[in-house]
Amino acid sequence: MTPQEFARHSWQDSAPAPTLPSLDTLRARSDAFRRKIVRRNWIEYAAGIFVIVMFTAMALLIPVTALRVGAAMVVAGTLVLLWQLHRRASPLTSAEHGGALSLLEYERRELIRQRDALDSVFTWYLLPLLPGMLVVMATPWLSMPVAEWQLPPVGVAMRIGAALAVFGAVYLVNKLAARRLQERIAEIDMLRA
Repeated sequence: MTPQEFARHSWQDSAPAPTLPSLDTLRARSDAFRRKIVRRNWIEYAAGIFVIVMFTAMALLIPVTALRVGAAMVVAGTLVLLWQLHRRASPLTSAEHGGALSLLEYERRELIRQRDALDSVFTWYLLPLLPGMLVVMATPWLSMPVAEWQLPPVGVAMRIGAALAVFGAVYLVNKLAARRLQERIAEIDMLRA
């Protein structure tokens, strides 16, 4: 086979270029993704309000100083978390009258925004809660006189370990979700090429 025949044969056998989805498909996909983000955020806001109410009550009603401080730290961390959720992960306003390319660009930007929020979840979602949760869980240990401090009691160590495991799971789930969003971004980039 000559080089020209090989090139012609390779060109004819190559996969067809991906086709741009219809405008209706892009709108439907974009709207579904936006609804998913809004629903997720409202669930997070509701959970945050619940945490704020419960830990505020704990800070006001329980007479143990370490627990009160830890609960106040959790409330402060939750407020930071909710503010960051709104700032980083609220959906963008969609292009109202754009064509297929502007919708595709909107979807790509939204995917990038959400991917970045999920990818950095440790710094803005988990880290603000961590100090307060550790203080709350270590309250039995912290309530002892300093002279009696030894290794944390088994119950405290287990609670801290369980909380860290949950935090680790949240981190991993968000990293996996960010990876899936990156795959969708790559698909859009192939369409745009």
